[in-house]
Amino acid sequence: MGHWGDEMRHNGFATPEQLAILTEALKELGGHLPLDSPERDTLAAEIMMLFESGVETLEELKAALSSHKNSPRV
Repeated sequence: MGHWGDEMRHNGFATPEQLAILTEALKELGGHLPLDSPERDTLAAEIMMLFESGVETLEELKAALSSHKNSPRV
């Protein structure tokens, strides 16, 4: 329904600045998880899905994912 401009859809590409934000989001939200854990992989996938849908700032990513923290993960 909304307008999807080039800024909203990245098709798997990120600028160095965007990559830094994605990396920081994973570090802040999943830094306590082992690098090879399925939970960290899931978190990384969630971050990428949000990024692909237009969520681009660290604050927006953290806000969107904070609701998942309240849900128990196994």
